[in-house]
Amino acid sequence: MLEERIAAYLRAKLTGAEGVAVSDLRRIPGGASRETWAFDARWRQDGEERGQGFVLRRDPDASLLETDRNVEFQVMGAVSGEGIPVPRMFWLENDGAWLDRPFFVMERIDGCETSPTKVLMDPQFFPGRARLAEDFVQILARIHALDWSRAGLATLGVPKDAASCAITQIEAWEAVVDRDALEPQPVLRAAFRWLRRHLPREAQRIVLVHADYRTGNFLCAPDGQIKGILDWELTHLGDPLEDVAWAAIRPWRWLGNELVGGLMERRDYYRRYEAASGLSVDEESVRFWEVLGNVKLAAIFLTGAHSFCDGRTRSPMMAFLSRNNSRLELEIMDLMGV
Repeated sequence: MLEERIAAYLRAKLTGAEGVAVSDLRRIPGGASRETWAFDARWRQDGEERGQGFVLRRDPDASLLETDRNVEFQVMGAVSGEGIPVPRMFWLENDGAWLDRPFFVMERIDGCETSPTKVLMDPQFFPGRARLAEDFVQILARIHALDWSRAGLATLGVPKDAASCAITQIEAWEAVVDRDALEPQPVLRAAFRWLRRHLPREAQRIVLVHADYRTGNFLCAPDGQIKGILDWELTHLGDPLEDVAWAAIRPWRWLGNELVGGLMERRDYYRRYEAASGLSVDEESVRFWEVLGNVKLAAIFLTGAHSFCDGRTRSPMMAFLSRNNSRLELEIMDLMGV
């Protein structure tokens, strides 16, 4: 049983622990890039009873996009010391012998919600909406202000200069489409051509880009406080407006209106970000990054379909997600002015 194997792992990691027991193991929905499991552990140490809630992120049999668990673990550990709210990281295990596949273990932060549906539509969260919107922007600005060199994150790969951030991302996602598309992708191919013709202004500075910063990827308390930013597996160094645009793309406007992330009007979002970051929001540059953001999401969905057709996963979700690409293509064409 998985519970017993996790308990055996904890016994190996918790020096001096006795009577390690794991309970309430449960799979957390979502996590298409990695399996996410929550559990409780209790043990005795130095004559005292101790307990901890944990989250385990394990590599799946196949995922929407192959990402590096080492990067996610390293970055979350680094930013936690820089004032960014993230769960505490405990152990990284690259050896699949313990639980069949590599994984890492981190702190579980209780009393919070990640589901955008609940955060935006459950009445218990309504009084904290203003604080949530403010936290959302303030934390993004703090991520972009972080001294990534001092934090040891130059290992992510430093762009050769501020002007190269955009083309680097175009090439990266075009390579994903080249590799994983199972049929012609005329809209995505047209988008790549448009992106090359409409490169944004040079990045104001090279920052740590979360690359999946949005409603649904944070732990929200009922009072609106964001207690943890999640899902750092796509993080890299680049243009801060990449994150600004990604948070605003239509798939994350969960309420079905024009509110960014279901939280605030776009103009208000830009104003708050500029005040918090000291950077300016150029709308044409954001448009570029929104086109690329929709292309990126479509490419991610294509990897899921490819994994299913290759037989690397039997998850229907992987096969069905690419059905969303027609909506993304309409959004891409609208943004391009087609």
